[in-house]
Amino acid sequence: MIKPMIVIMISFLFINNISAQECGPSCPICSGSTDGSLLSIGSLLVNSISIPGADEENAVFNTRFGIAPRFDVGLGYGVKREKAFWNARFQVIMENERRPGIILGAGSVRIGKSDQSVYLHITKSWEISEMFALRMTSGVANLVPEYDKIYGLGGLTFSIAEKYIPFFSYDGVEFHEGFAWIPLDWLTVSALLVESKDLAFSVGINHSFFKTVQIND
Repeated sequence: MIKPMIVIMISFLFINNISAQECGPSCPICSGSTDGSLLSIGSLLVNSISIPGADEENAVFNTRFGIAPRFDVGLGYGVKREKAFWNARFQVIMENERRPGIILGAGSVRIGKSDQSVYLHITKSWEISEMFALRMTSGVANLVPEYDKIYGLGGLTFSIAEKYIPFFSYDGVEFHEGFAWIPLDWLTVSALLVESKDLAFSVGINHSFFKTVQIND
């Protein structure tokens, strides 16, 4: 099953005329994950981001769906640009107590830009106490088809009582800071400073069509 997934992801790289509108895998709002995980099989995430003061893109709608264990894909739409975009993520190595998780992805690493990238993302979390947890992420992104342009990625995410999540994200060029709140298991409400200056708001709704499948590795 793993080989067909990788083939599908590589084939995505040759799709043209795509305008991507995310700020990378380190951002809980744009990635749809506050704990660094991919969507489980049969899980659907729908979220919207409003950026009222942005010069380039001022609203983005996005969906993600877990189509197989360790593999999810997404489609979205940038309102001002009137362009669709896509993304895909594959969990190469599952995280455990001894090692970080590694994710191979394709999509965008910046809000409001038209870059198409592939990236390698490393993520590791630590439980500080029953109330607090810390997650650090790092990685590299490579623009397609300009393979000589490589960017570093990074992020820092705090979790307070699994409901309040302040975070910091770096997409290789700009910093983004935000705060996510999870009032219900299926609802996430967030605020984000895009490039540390443009205020954005996000609402995410998730739904699972099947029982969660636990992957042991």
